[in-house]
Amino acid sequence: MTEKPSAAMHRALRQAQLYRYLVVRNDRLYYPGANQPVCSLQTGLEMVRSGWLIVRDGRYEITPDGLHALDL
Repeated sequence: MTEKPSAAMHRALRQAQLYRYLVVRNDRLYYPGANQPVCSLQTGLEMVRSGWLIVRDGRYEITPDGLHALDL
């Protein structure tokens, strides 16, 4: 996918890369142990549809396409 992520998506992908996954709380995505959300659940679902994140065991994990999107 050659689409460039929005600023919010880029931040979320970077956090997913750093922490290996994001978790859902209160309709928002957080990195593990965080008090501040990384992005909305809607943004997370858009990244899943784009192939940048995958939901596995309730965790949103970055995909190889997501890593590539960070370099765009």
